[in-house]
Amino acid sequence: MALGIASLVGLQGMRATTERAIDAQSKRLLGADLRVRSRAPLEGTAIQPLLDLEASDPSRVTRVTRFGSMAMALSSGRSRLVDIQGVASNYPLYGRVTTMPSDRFPLLHSREGETQAALVDPSLLIQLDTEVGDTLAIGEVRFEIVGTIKKAPGGFGLQTQIAPRVLISASRVADTKLIRPGSLVDYLIFFRRDSEPMGPWLATHRAQLENARLEITTVQKFQSGLNRSFTVLTRYLGLVGLAALALGGVGVAAGIRVFVREKLGSVALLRSLGASSQDIFAVYGLLAMGLGTVSGLAGALFGLLMQWSLPTFMQGLLPVDVAVRLEPSAAATGIVLGLWITLLFAAGPLIDLVRVPPLRALRADFAAESIPVRGRLALLFALGMSVLGVSIWQAPRVQVGLAFAAGLVLALAALAAAAKLSTLWLRGRMISRAPYPVRQGIANLFRPLNHTLASVLTIGFGLFLVLTLHGVQFNVMQQIKLDTSSNRPNLVLFDVQPDQVDAVKALLTEGGAVITDRAPLISARIASVGERKISNWLASSPDDRELRWALQREYRLTYSAHLRATETVVLGSWWDDTPKTKVPIPVSIDTSIQESLGVEIGDLITWDIQGVPVASVLTSVREVNWDRLATNFFVVFPPGMIEQAPKTTVMLARVAEEATRLRLQRDLVRGFPNVSVLDASVILNAMDAMMGRISLAIRFLASLTLATGLMILLAATVSARQERAKEVLLLRTLGASGSTLRKILATEVVALGVLATAVGSAIAVLASFCLVRFVFELPFEPPWLDFGVLAMFTVAISAAVGALGAGNLARISPLAGLRET
Repeated sequence: MALGIASLVGLQGMRATTERAIDAQSKRLLGADLRVRSRAPLEGTAIQPLLDLEASDPSRVTRVTRFGSMAMALSSGRSRLVDIQGVASNYPLYGRVTTMPSDRFPLLHSREGETQAALVDPSLLIQLDTEVGDTLAIGEVRFEIVGTIKKAPGGFGLQTQIAPRVLISASRVADTKLIRPGSLVDYLIFFRRDSEPMGPWLATHRAQLENARLEITTVQKFQSGLNRSFTVLTRYLGLVGLAALALGGVGVAAGIRVFVREKLGSVALLRSLGASSQDIFAVYGLLAMGLGTVSGLAGALFGLLMQWSLPTFMQGLLPVDVAVRLEPSAAATGIVLGLWITLLFAAGPLIDLVRVPPLRALRADFAAESIPVRGRLALLFALGMSVLGVSIWQAPRVQVGLAFAAGLVLALAALAAAAKLSTLWLRGRMISRAPYPVRQGIANLFRPLNHTLASVLTIGFGLFLVLTLHGVQFNVMQQIKLDTSSNRPNLVLFDVQPDQVDAVKALLTEGGAVITDRAPLISARIASVGERKISNWLASSPDDRELRWALQREYRLTYSAHLRATETVVLGSWWDDTPKTKVPIPVSIDTSIQESLGVEIGDLITWDIQGVPVASVLTSVREVNWDRLATNFFVVFPPGMIEQAPKTTVMLARVAEEATRLRLQRDLVRGFPNVSVLDASVILNAMDAMMGRISLAIRFLASLTLATGLMILLAATVSARQERAKEVLLLRTLGASGSTLRKILATEVVALGVLATAVGSAIAVLASFCLVRFVFELPFEPPWLDFGVLAMFTVAISAAVGALGAGNLARISPLAGLRET
């Protein structure tokens, strides 16, 4: 049970220390007290309050221009998509940019001449096969890599793997000639106010700024977002630890029940000498609670050790550097859980012990009174409510907690039922011709006082968790790999200008690429829905996050005469090749936008397409498969309606060989510096690395569950040695040799391991199938080889542990045993 408590204490402690670190470092992580983001240059009367705040104290304001583009290392000829950030000399407003070698940030703003300075993420040096001192080509400017970024605001996790950061001077952004009409650019402005609160100023001007389509991020909002993301991850991991704790409770019940059987005679003697039921319950209850306290303390200690190991498993997932320390609240939680779980699972056996009558001291066959049905139901209710309550407490959402509690109960029930049915099947199909040791070893699985059920529950459940998690991860990654293989596109080209489309197509075709799709992109925002102005709607629904996302986001519109393979019309009807009406223009939206806005077929939506209002009428709603790499869009117009708007083009292409992809990217950078190319294999590798770290942490915790099962098997075997010793004594007296006894024991432990492994594996295949097919909605392909290796390993370990628990029973001397009895 201490192992289960350790996982919960370790994760809760990690969560607490990380949240504390985020709270302390949030200003440095954001780089300011307030960040404002816009897709358009931050200028004009619409954002005058923002400009006035900037003019009031320019020393506490800095701007950043951020966009994606291609960078090519001249030494290796390799290129890739990077996240370019044009920063000022006073960036960031909190903390500083830490570099390797140190103090290289000032070089960004001190260089004169043709070659400028740049700082890059360390991963970019590996990806481009270059080093500090080499030259990067970014647009029409050459930058010398003067160092790598160790720490800077933002940029961690998957984002830096897909598009590594490149910091350059803000004064050099325009020289690159990469920002053109329709380019995807973020204009950021950061404010520092020290002791002056931003709340009153924001409360006064928030509505005006939101009407100007600015994204406002306070340090509190940024801090909350980081905490929420990491908390969700650790709470999901905590559910795995909770499974180990529940399994520990099963072990407690099994162990105490064996213990109670051994103490029946002693308790009957105490009762005959005048001890009351309360005295018996107090004595053995205090013993059980003492063990529960020890479990909680041991779990708290192990949990602290886990806090040192978890950052290694989560490297790249933690947004901050955390200092490991013992969290009193986490340790207290572990101790309380140890006591409560012990009380719940020990209550039944202890009540059985209390009800032993004094006459049993004289008559061994005198049975105790059974617990009334009402009492057993009360215990089951308390147990169920506790599992449900702890699941909801540990889960990131109530629904997840409910689902986990139900899944836990169903899995344990299925394991118990399978164990019972298997033993019944074995009882009716004894192999009469098998050697005696085999028959006797298998019969021990369903003999009185056996521990088959407890072993199958514990070992089977641990293996069930490990295999289920591995099966889900395997199938998800297989699907991602499938989506980037075969004839699927693996190159995405952004920001292709209208006058470059034909030339880029020709370059791709000559380079051996197959263009699978292309689509125009037009930037736009929603101006109004029906008669409702966006500003009024937002003011009346301040807490509706989905609505605010749908109303405030910048859309990338496209136009098309035909549905794509990833789209299905679920409401309304698609237009003909030539729409019958032009004003208002027919429009089709994705189901998520339709649900967020609450619009219906025939509703009017007015768009702001780069300053020009365009009226449209909703004629269809599409369900889009966003899992496929394709030119998917939230909003689609018919052709011939908005084609005159400023636009760029996105292209998808397929290039089979990596060397050809690298050469094409190099040629594109040289011929079209403004065109950005994303290699889908980069996303796959980044996701694989991230999922690998998460799955490593999950497998580590799931392995604790399996270890818990093996510990319980060992404990159950040791606890039952008294009954086993009597059986061995009888067999030795009847003439069984030590070799025969060892064969019986070997048959029993191997059969028990095989039974537990078979049941756990079967349920794991079923569970992973249901999760993959119905939750992730992916085709299911079990990793049979991995499953087989893990199953055989579990059989071997469980057999070894069972043999270890049995000790030297086979060497018991008949005469010594008779003297002891």
